[in-house]
Amino acid sequence: MEGTKQENIVERKEKPKILYIGTQTKGIKEITPRKGNYRDENEGAVIFSTPEKALASIFMIPGHNDSWTKIGYYENVLTVVICMDRDEYVKKDKGGTVYEVPSNSFDYNADIGMGDKEWTSREPVKPVGETYYPSSLDAMIDNGVSVYFVDKKTFDAIRYADDHGREIIYSLTSENNRREKQMN
Repeated sequence: MEGTKQENIVERKEKPKILYIGTQTKGIKEITPRKGNYRDENEGAVIFSTPEKALASIFMIPGHNDSWTKIGYYENVLTVVICMDRDEYVKKDKGGTVYEVPSNSFDYNADIGMGDKEWTSREPVKPVGETYYPSSLDAMIDNGVSVYFVDKKTFDAIRYADDHGREIIYSLTSENNRREKQMN
C-alpha cells in the first residue's frame, strides 16, 4: 500500500479590488514601500494595507506602535486599546487620511502579522481615493472600532493576559459607550 500524504490546504481569500491605508499624512500622490516594519526584520521595505476601512483608521493614531497600542478582534469586534489618558490623546489627535489603493500588487501571508487582514506590496502604488478625517478618534468610532483608553498597569495586564485581555476589556467602558451615555 502506498503512503498517503495529507496536505495542509489553506483557503485563500479572494483578493479585494480596493485596499485601505491609514496615515496621518494627507495629500499623498504615491505611496512607496518603507523599511522598518515590525512584523519580520527580514521582510524588507513594504506598504501595509487592509481590506477593512475600520482597521486602516487605527493607523491614523499619532505615533502608534505596539508598545502603547493593542489591536485585536474580540467577538469579531475590532478593538484598539490605547495606553494614554483620553484628554492627552485628544490634544495630540490631528486626524489623518484613509487612502483607497488598487490591490493589484498586494498579497498577504496567512502565517505572519494579521493574516488576510494585512496585505503588503513591494511596489509603489497611487491612491484612487481618499477620505480625510479631522480626528482619528472620531474616525475609528465612526468606522466601528471599539476604543479603550487605559493606564499603564491595565495595558500591561491586557497585553500579558492568557486570554489576550478579553476579560479585562469586557470589564471596561469603551470610548464608544462613554459617548453614548453623554448623548442620553
